[in-house]
Amino acid sequence: MAATISKIEVFCPECGQGQQEYENFISTVCRGCGAYFKSAVASGEKRRKVKRRAIEKRELSCADCGAVQEVAVEAQSSTCLSCGRHLELGHREILGEHLGNISLEGELRIGPKGNYGGSRARAARIILEGRSSGFLEAPEFLRVSGHARIRSGASGGRLEICPGSRLECGDQMEFVSAQIEGEVRCPIAHFRGPVHIGPHGSLFADKIQFEELTVEPGGKIRGWAESQLGGIVSLA
Repeated sequence: MAATISKIEVFCPECGQGQQEYENFISTVCRGCGAYFKSAVASGEKRRKVKRRAIEKRELSCADCGAVQEVAVEAQSSTCLSCGRHLELGHREILGEHLGNISLEGELRIGPKGNYGGSRARAARIILEGRSSGFLEAPEFLRVSGHARIRSGASGGRLEICPGSRLECGDQMEFVSAQIEGEVRCPIAHFRGPVHIGPHGSLFADKIQFEELTVEPGGKIRGWAESQLGGIVSLA
């Protein structure tokens, strides 16, 4: 029967994040910041306690299993300690055509001439100024600036439509809340929380679901609206 090699906890000399490695490891890569470092034994140095500055960390949730863990603020990638999924923490910008699927824990910006052609893009924060054929998922917020289009629908935390901006969506949109200062057109708009429409904002949909609705003087809303607190009203 093969001998079992036990694991020990080692700490990255760059960011201080701890991780499990086999006790006879030669070298490894930090799962927090990506730095390469050698074992103190392999380098011939004695292990010693080093006083390091406190590492600023932030919470991160895995897109696959939802597990929450802490990573260094400077980290560009990490690995979910629960399911092992690779997590890309940086930001990305699309200024032309992009066809592959995207999964980020950072920010995705689709520029005015950008066209996302993949089937699905997920980022903690999405700034949309161009077009997207694929479904967009933004757990923190989806911010629309300029004239933007989404063909396959979108979901997330907060929908933000900047003043003078316009969003045309070909499928259902589902968000926790919305701040609409421009124009939104879609077949179905589902909001699990409050919706605020500013004096120059407008929401046009066949069906609108919300928990709380505030429309400032000058704001417009049109469609079959249903409050999740009860009651259905036709708005025109």
